[in-house]
Amino acid sequence: MQILKNTLASILMLSTLATAGTFEQNGVKEGNSRISLGITSTLDNDSGSDASGTLFGEYGKFITDDIELGLYTLTTFSGSDVTYHLGVGGNYYFLKTPTLTPYVGAKYYYTDSTADVYRTDGSKIDFSSNGTNVHLGLHKFFTENFAVSPEVGTQFVDFSEYQSTYLNIYLTYFFD
Repeated sequence: MQILKNTLASILMLSTLATAGTFEQNGVKEGNSRISLGITSTLDNDSGSDASGTLFGEYGKFITDDIELGLYTLTTFSGSDVTYHLGVGGNYYFLKTPTLTPYVGAKYYYTDSTADVYRTDGSKIDFSSNGTNVHLGLHKFFTENFAVSPEVGTQFVDFSEYQSTYLNIYLTYFFD
């Protein structure tokens, strides 16, 4: 297992160093825009729950070289139930390199659902609510304007009640 970890870390480091001399990312700078799209799916499991799929997308506009404001959407389909998030937020970019750019951010979102979802104590969760999301992400550039962007975050319902922790991986395109 340690050999696998070392190999993966070495490949990531070598890919970063190898591509650094061939281009410099052109995406994270004042005046540019960003579109990120992703999709996930979950198949039926032994617990009897339905298969589900999630579509997520983001649009961001850089107001400075380090600050981005954006619009966000996430839609989950599970059987006949649909849950969606619509939100606005921002990201702060730091430690920028030619091929790797990490960021932290926060979102305000509105959620609505046709699903009946219950807590472990049996009380129903009302998904027609407002909430917040805090996240940490990274753009790994493969060309000047194209990146793969993993993002991990935590969502809170009505700004206080923990809802979930997530990992999304986006395909991201930056443009003027």
